[in-house]
Amino acid sequence: MEKEDTRNLILAMVLCMGLYLAWSMSPWSPKPLPKPEATASQPTTISTPIRTRDEVVTEQLASGSRVTLDAPAIEGSISLLGARIDDVKLKGFYDTIEDKEAKRPAGEIKLMAPAGTERAFYATVAWVSGERSTDSETWTQTSTGPLTTTNPLTLTYLADMVRIDRKIEIDADYLFTVTDVVTNTGAVVIPLTQKVELRQRLTPDLITTPHAEQGAHRGALGVYGTEKNQMVNYHDLNQGKAVARNVTAGWNALTTKYWMAAAIPPQTEEVQMQAGNEKLNGETTFTAGYSLTAYQIQPGASVTKVARIFTGAKRVNVLERYEHDKTSPIPSFTDAVDWSFMFFITKPFFWLLKTFEGWFGAFALAILALTVVVKTVFFPLQFNMYKSMSKMRLIQPELKGIQERFKADPQRLRAEQAKLMQREKVNPLAGCLPLIPTMFVFYSLFHVLNVTIEMRHTPFVGWIRDMSAGDPTSIFNLFGLIPWEPRSVPLIGGLLGIGVWPILYGATMFGLQSLSAPPADKMQASIMKWIPLVFTVLFAGFAAGLVIYYVWSNIISMIQQYIIMRRTGVETEVDKWIKKRFGKKKAA
Repeated sequence: MEKEDTRNLILAMVLCMGLYLAWSMSPWSPKPLPKPEATASQPTTISTPIRTRDEVVTEQLASGSRVTLDAPAIEGSISLLGARIDDVKLKGFYDTIEDKEAKRPAGEIKLMAPAGTERAFYATVAWVSGERSTDSETWTQTSTGPLTTTNPLTLTYLADMVRIDRKIEIDADYLFTVTDVVTNTGAVVIPLTQKVELRQRLTPDLITTPHAEQGAHRGALGVYGTEKNQMVNYHDLNQGKAVARNVTAGWNALTTKYWMAAAIPPQTEEVQMQAGNEKLNGETTFTAGYSLTAYQIQPGASVTKVARIFTGAKRVNVLERYEHDKTSPIPSFTDAVDWSFMFFITKPFFWLLKTFEGWFGAFALAILALTVVVKTVFFPLQFNMYKSMSKMRLIQPELKGIQERFKADPQRLRAEQAKLMQREKVNPLAGCLPLIPTMFVFYSLFHVLNVTIEMRHTPFVGWIRDMSAGDPTSIFNLFGLIPWEPRSVPLIGGLLGIGVWPILYGATMFGLQSLSAPPADKMQASIMKWIPLVFTVLFAGFAAGLVIYYVWSNIISMIQQYIIMRRTGVETEVDKWIKKRFGKKKAA
């Protein structure tokens, strides 16, 4: 294969890979639909009436069957039924950017909710003996509320032959510590097993994945002993896939992109990690957690056990603190964030972003600084690429002459082109190879900005209020001058949401193209002219932070390429335009 053919092949492969990645990550790419759930084997039942979360919580607080919770990062309440952690709101995190800007308490993220509500999601720490469980029993409050970081909640459960004294503590972030002292008050040995479980009611958005949640794992997630990133998504859980693994150390969770509830067992004791679903009364409940080995408690003896429950936002600095805690570290807890299979790139990218944010005081400036770092690291490769492009542009007239002379003899044409490139020391592949690592950088940065909560609802200069969302403006309503929302158009609405930043990206991409030597093949040259427009449309739905990164990256690339081309004596289209516009006119 001749060098020109090899160059064209590599360009085509890189272009196809880029288009595939961009299309697969775009909001209007087709997503696999969940298979319809088989219902033939399920009994026909009448579902329990669903009540609102506020109704249940307000009623139970008034009746005294619930204890208020107020901590720096979360607020809510604890139910005395089963001592459930079932009412948690996340302070400082909101459903919408409008809620955040107005600081509306009603708009705070409600992560945990009581059983019997539409989005029921709660954690239980229960002691089980046969068919009996403390999760269905009412506990007695023995301390005054509310539960705070300095005021633990103490509860007691009394039965015929057992007494359980429980202390629930909350730290400054999202971690509950539940300490149980179980005492055999009878005259015979009693077998008891501690079961810690997260229970979440199936809702349509869990198994269909809305656009805002795409790009990250959603479902059961855990570290099982030495095995990290053990994942079963909600769809598979709903189809009957389950987990039952005996391990020592780790944790088990139910998670979405930004929020998670996790059960953390004692790290030195063997437990059985469990995840699956339960179908009862016409409803499906997802479950994840662990069970300890059964204890045979002698008369008069006591057993003390500690369970930990995490309910909160997947803030990396918080996860790191728990992972590296000196007294009770949680192994690989930062892997609760879906870093993807390219974690060896995405993790350093995030670390750089957080470092720059600390230096410059804004995440937006951190993105711009990261761009400079990436361009600096890749400059040796980019330099060879730009130098090759410059030489290709210099020999364009000769290449065209060869094409004219030997257009009837393709074999001779390729031979003469290869001879010219060898004489001028031009390597066509030098302009292609740097594109390959660029694709990995593109994917890694896209993923970091997409899955980390630190990017969520973070503003940029001007009209960008949330860099994790797309540019809200659109050229089709003159950027807001016409009172019409193009994205509301069925089927093609996503294609009409082309904002200012995607247009700037297309413009800078076109500028970069104008500095490069056009392909010798006319068909290829015609296709390449459409690439900026295609990517403008594709980038319209991408996170604004990602588009801003690439606009800034293209501007730096244009400056670098222009300087290198001028030093090699190449006259660019920009030079021709400047000369035509501002050059001195010849005297008459």
